[in-house]
This record gives sequence, structure tokens and C-alpha cells, in this order.
Amino acid sequence: MKICRSELLLMGGMYQVLAFLFAWFNNEISYAMGGILYVVFWVAVLALSLALIPSWGFVHRMNESFPRISVFLASIGWIPYLSVIYAIAAYLVDVFTRGTDTMTTYLNSYMPVYDIFLTAVVLSLLYACYKVFYKKEDLEMSCPF
Repeated sequence: MKICRSELLLMGGMYQVLAFLFAWFNNEISYAMGGILYVVFWVAVLALSLALIPSWGFVHRMNESFPRISVFLASIGWIPYLSVIYAIAAYLVDVFTRGTDTMTTYLNSYMPVYDIFLTAVVLSLLYACYKVFYKKEDLEMSCPF
């Protein structure tokens, strides 16, 4: 069982772009499509992580066909994983503080969570620019099937 970090990040980046496009519209169909996309994404992550699919065709073909775009998508691919970890952490903090909203309010309002998040996104994209335009190597996935 071999988990390829690059493919997981690339799949996370593709999900993030599609989720952003669905979130742009404000109607029930886009909400439903976003929910379906979320479930399909986590099922695909589970299938890729457990090696249920021997050759992950779409993600691998995406990287072979568009290696530069794949680097940019993989650079923002950490966002869906971190958002789930943050949601779990916020829930656990709420449980441990026995339902009081003090710690949750502190985490959501007083800490610069969104500033740190946006800074991390910008730094990830800057690193992808460096990797694509200056380094020009390492554009292929390091996890062959």
C-alpha cells in the first residue's frame, strides 16, 4: 500500500478549484453539487489511500498532460485537508470547554486564523511559481504505478 502525496495534493487542488466554482453561485443546485463533490472527493481520497484502485487514471493523466497546472493545483491541495482538521479541532475545543463559546469565539474571532490561512495560500502559490518558472524540474509525480 503506497500513498502518493503528490496525487493526494493534486486531487485536493482539483477539488478546491471545483468547490470554489460551485460556491461562487448562490442557489440550491450549486449547494447540492458542492455537497456531492465533497462526498465524491473524500471517497476518492479513501480509495486512493487504501490502494483500491491500482492506477488512478484521471489524476495521473492530469499530471502527465498538464504538468505545470498540476504543480499549481497541488500547491493548494492542502486546503481541504487542513479545513477538516481545523473543523475537528474547533469541535474538540468546544467539547472540552463544556459547550462554552469562549474558546470557540477566541479561535474564530480573535486569532488571525484567516490571515494565516491566506498567507499560507499565497506562499504556496509563490512556491509553485518558483517551481514551475525557475526550477523547471520535479514537475512529474514521484510516485509511479
